[in-house]
Amino acid sequence: MISPGIVGRIDTICMVVIGLTGGICTGKSTVSGFLAELGAVIISADEIGHEALQPSSATWEQVVAAFGTDILKNGGEIDRQKLGGIVFKDAGAMSELNRIMHPAMHGVVEERVRTLEAEGAAVVVLEAPLLVEADWLDLVDEVWVTVASEYTVVERCSSRSGLSEVQARERISSQLSSEDRVRYADVVIDTDVSLNEVRQRVREVWEHPRPHVAAKAAIRRALCQRERKVHSGEGWRRAAVLIPLYHEADQCYVLVTKRTEAVDHHKGQISFPGGTWDPKDTSLLQTALRECREEIGLQAADVQILGQLDDTPTYTTNFLITPYVGAIRWPQHLTLDPREVEEVVSVPLEVLLDKSNFREEKEVIGDEEVQQCFYYYGDRVIWGATARILRRLLEAAFESK
Repeated sequence: MISPGIVGRIDTICMVVIGLTGGICTGKSTVSGFLAELGAVIISADEIGHEALQPSSATWEQVVAAFGTDILKNGGEIDRQKLGGIVFKDAGAMSELNRIMHPAMHGVVEERVRTLEAEGAAVVVLEAPLLVEADWLDLVDEVWVTVASEYTVVERCSSRSGLSEVQARERISSQLSSEDRVRYADVVIDTDVSLNEVRQRVREVWEHPRPHVAAKAAIRRALCQRERKVHSGEGWRRAAVLIPLYHEADQCYVLVTKRTEAVDHHKGQISFPGGTWDPKDTSLLQTALRECREEIGLQAADVQILGQLDDTPTYTTNFLITPYVGAIRWPQHLTLDPREVEEVVSVPLEVLLDKSNFREEKEVIGDEEVQQCFYYYGDRVIWGATARILRRLLEAAFESK
């Protein structure tokens, strides 16, 4: 029986698609089984991958061309254990396999989702270990992530798959970390407990309404469906920012900061929280989240990443900014770094979408003519790279709606 809770959460989407993901042996199949008991229809990305690798198929031919005939069994079937032994030890090989597999599988998943919607399915679960890495977030309305301790994962890999501890840890390290995967989650299911506790947690989430799922799903899909412009980064100082979005009283807000006069760059300007990449940062996403914590006290656990925007250069200070869009829990008790941040400002989305609050003009910087844009909110002016990033967000996720 379908719970009115889960369907009622999304009033603008007839069918709810849950993207269920997680690392190896974190309990994805267990959770999808419990969701099936509650009435969901399951689409398994692993099964679709198996189908795509049938002998003599176009995908099979590409994989064999890339990895050689040594990965084949006597009947021509791909030996997944041999293939896994190659790709889990070599990041380049894994990237090549994903380059071949993901586009083909995406098309099949998309077709099956459309078919199930036409058949009247209420809830579909796409169980996909690489949901985030494959950029399949455009296919789902919600992201559920399963997690378990590394000790438990290694034990499960040994007992269920016969992997040695070394092999298990190789596979764990070849995947996106649970910490990074959870950044994209609407729901986190910890399976490091008894089966009954996991089942109870799944049922609680299934029956519990969560507001603004439709809005977040629409933004996530809009960002995933556009081609993102990526710069090589050569010759630039890399930086990352977070565009924090939150809902309050049925209104969406964008959180920005006003920089102090004490900072080295962009003194007194309105900007998004973020800053320069540090060699200790494992990714630009970590840069954005670290800077948010340091500048305004926003914790990574309170941020759900919805997507990325184009890499954006600054015109005069030689920064290349990677913007991440995130939904944040609200209200927040923010703690501002007095050296860097003078104030935090919540700007209503409707103000930014009002064309009377927007202006653009041409400006000559050095030998180049550039287009500058400006957003006005009371006596505050958002301009420069921040305004260009904001404009791309509004165009991609809101203005076409």
